[in-house]
Amino acid sequence: MKPKIMFLFSLTILLLTACSTAPEIQASFDPADLKFDGEKAFTIEAELVTHFPNRASGYPNNKLAAEWIQTRMSTAGWNCSIDQWEIINYSKPTPLNNVVCRLPGNSEREILVIAHLDQAMTTVQGADNDAAGIAILIHLGEIFAKEGPLPYTLVFVATDAEEYGMIGSGRYIQNHPNPKNIIAAFSMDNVGRYYYDGVKMEQIGQYRNYGSLWLALALKEAARHADLWPVVIPGVLDEMTGQMAPISFMDQGPIVAAGVPALGIAGRYPPAFAAEHYRLWHDPGDTLETQWASTVGNIGLVGEALIRQLQSMQSFPQESGPYLYLQGSNQVLHGWPLWLIFISFTALFFLGSFLTAKAPFAEKVKSWKAVLPHFLSFWLPFVAFVIMLYLFVETRLLLKFHRYPATTKDPYLTQPNWLVFALALVGLAFLLFLGRRIGRRFGGSGKEPPFWVIKSFALFVIGLAAVYILALNPFSLLFIVPLLFWFLIAGRRGLGRILDIIFFLLGGLMLYALIYMFGFLTLHYNFAFLWMLMNMIADRMVSFSTMVVVAAIFSAGLSIVVGMPQPLFNHPSIPTPVAKAS
Repeated sequence: MKPKIMFLFSLTILLLTACSTAPEIQASFDPADLKFDGEKAFTIEAELVTHFPNRASGYPNNKLAAEWIQTRMSTAGWNCSIDQWEIINYSKPTPLNNVVCRLPGNSEREILVIAHLDQAMTTVQGADNDAAGIAILIHLGEIFAKEGPLPYTLVFVATDAEEYGMIGSGRYIQNHPNPKNIIAAFSMDNVGRYYYDGVKMEQIGQYRNYGSLWLALALKEAARHADLWPVVIPGVLDEMTGQMAPISFMDQGPIVAAGVPALGIAGRYPPAFAAEHYRLWHDPGDTLETQWASTVGNIGLVGEALIRQLQSMQSFPQESGPYLYLQGSNQVLHGWPLWLIFISFTALFFLGSFLTAKAPFAEKVKSWKAVLPHFLSFWLPFVAFVIMLYLFVETRLLLKFHRYPATTKDPYLTQPNWLVFALALVGLAFLLFLGRRIGRRFGGSGKEPPFWVIKSFALFVIGLAAVYILALNPFSLLFIVPLLFWFLIAGRRGLGRILDIIFFLLGGLMLYALIYMFGFLTLHYNFAFLWMLMNMIADRMVSFSTMVVVAAIFSAGLSIVVGMPQPLFNHPSIPTPVAKAS
């Protein structure tokens, strides 16, 4: 009974300590100090979109808009400079421009505010995305420049190439001499449209990390304290998916990934305007006519309130690692209890590998040698396929981009080259055929190992992949939760094999759901989303190491449900050697 009592006691302690109270942020600024004027900001936005339309990255008006922003901010009293560099987009050199402005405070510690000056190629004025954000940035610059030295230094950055993967904000944080000197940061995008009725935030980092909870609570409390528009913190489901697939859509992404407390501010729209919002996104319809001065004013006031709240704080909470914020109870699941969940899930695959059959560890590992060619006959072709897509880019079958392939409504993505896509599939089929032939050649002369050996090896491979995911981004383990179905694959014969194949297919549930959510519901791409995925891989938006791990997981699953290739010398067309009598 003692072991059971100890287990129950330990479980109780775990449940009691799993969650802790969220950090408490007390508003400490005077709402009477808020000065943001929506009409003035709207006038700035009108001037920007009128004089500098078509300011997509690399376009002439992009640089002219950057120079105009520099002049406006310098005239207001800021120290500004333009950071110029070059990338490759659409397989050609593309010049970029960041406008970096500083307003020194009593402390060298910084509060960073970002809006992007570029626009999608598919728009003309780019009013909401993101001239409205630039207008708020400039007007806030005018307001704070008129005040005495602030407690902390302000840094305002008008970034370039946000539409191609937050390249401008990534450039700023990568070149920053000391990112730890940044207290907090926020970006503004889609902040002026007539139907917005509140403020939503994005906390997703670019490929890793998630925005600090204390900053999100500070934004919400600052808006509440000044009786401004309501601020919505993402719910638990959005938190989980945001940390599971950390592909940011706003300029805070690279800042969060660098470990700096940051978030993105955008307008919240009622569900009734969802279709209209998508129609205007990256569309020629994104014009000044869809903007309201009152909307720009309301969101500008929220941004000002956050800056004043941060300026009034003497100390700032320290956070690290992943978390889940339960708003209803104001509790946070983080720290070692959350890591224990991640580690325990990862351990399941190793446990499954060693318990698949009762055999000594050394014997089990030795038996895996017979399975290795079978696994490699899938894994190496998939890895070669990724390299083949890289070669497609080098040979111009696919366009080369610095980070993200094109923009959401770009004809390059919405009108796929299905001939190239078919060529890629044919290439994959050939590589798999070749891999299986090589696997047959080096499969050995012994009989096929028992199913438990194959399954044990496959689960071990998945366990190693889970360790990689755990180290890179633990919430991405959610992708492989459905792989627990693979534990039910039992090497059935006859009609029972269909059941094994069903369990194999169920292992991809999370991936199917994500493709459907983003490809069919969010982007409205339908099957063209597969073309986008291919370009994401080809342009290394998903790293080579991650693709190698994904290929290993998929190959492990295939190795369980697909029979091992017969060794070449046991092939029916080739006589099997007969041993000579001694």
